[in-house]
Amino acid sequence: MSPSLFNALNLIKVFGAALVVASHYASQYFNTPFYSYGTGCFFVVSGYYALNWERSRGWYYLAKRLTRLYPAFLVAVLAYLLVRQVPLEEWPELIAHHLIFLLATPDRATAFALNPPFWSLPVFFTFFALLAFLPSFIPRLWHVAAFMLMAAVAVMLNVTQWREGYAELWVMPLHLYAFWLGGWLGHQAHKRTVVTQPWCTWGAFGLALSIIICGVYYQTITQTLFWGESFAYRGMMVLLYSALFWMVIHSRLAVRDSSILAFLGTISFGVYLFHNLPVYWVKAYFSAEVAVVFSLGASILLAWLSWYFVETPFQRWCKPRLARMHR
Repeated sequence: MSPSLFNALNLIKVFGAALVVASHYASQYFNTPFYSYGTGCFFVVSGYYALNWERSRGWYYLAKRLTRLYPAFLVAVLAYLLVRQVPLEEWPELIAHHLIFLLATPDRATAFALNPPFWSLPVFFTFFALLAFLPSFIPRLWHVAAFMLMAAVAVMLNVTQWREGYAELWVMPLHLYAFWLGGWLGHQAHKRTVVTQPWCTWGAFGLALSIIICGVYYQTITQTLFWGESFAYRGMMVLLYSALFWMVIHSRLAVRDSSILAFLGTISFGVYLFHNLPVYWVKAYFSAEVAVVFSLGASILLAWLSWYFVETPFQRWCKPRLARMHR
């Protein structure tokens, strides 16, 4: 992977993580609605990487993804159980559901019981499991269109209300188009040598600002443009993230290396896991402004600690064993 591409991926991941954090902190600390569907950004990026750069398939690929996700996730689950002071009698059921990435949750309450962002883990895992056992292929635009149509039909048939929304936790059929769209964008971008354009830099800034504005006015946009259908709004945001990703790849924003950007991109998964944890420590003791600063700093620290002491050692231990499995 070229340095500029690595920088572009980090830039997009950091932007998506910032939007996810802003969404939760705005409501928890300021009682202000903000929702830009930052998770959709990670769907696009994951699809881009998995459908363009990943060459392995089968159990080896699935094992690689599990060793990347599991360690920090389990630490986060334990941390939320302790900090939220969940009664001990509820631990076995919650742990069991989280051990299988919430794929068998009976309702939304269980999925959101510890940390609301965990809802997306079954979406990611289902995509990884599906990809693991598909042959290598080139993502096409008609694939994206077909999956978008499937999602629209699912919404029209109201399947998202089945078992209190349980169907939405699965990648099929509501979210698959986002992954495929990221894969298709990557395939288009790398058919030829990527050439940076000055207008793409300005376009990236404009799209980033538009995404933030949409997050501020998401309720009005959802009601006026999509007749109250939130999934349609999320679909629009996925398209904006895809356009932003394309602009960043072709802009000069990703040309210069940044150690801070690389660091934040590396720990972005940890920030996703832990950013709601400090809320339970500080919300009752500090003003909203101070609490936000403290929570953000604590989230970055926890994410780094997870990366340095949990994720990296575990991946280092697993790497030779996975290599033998791949032979």
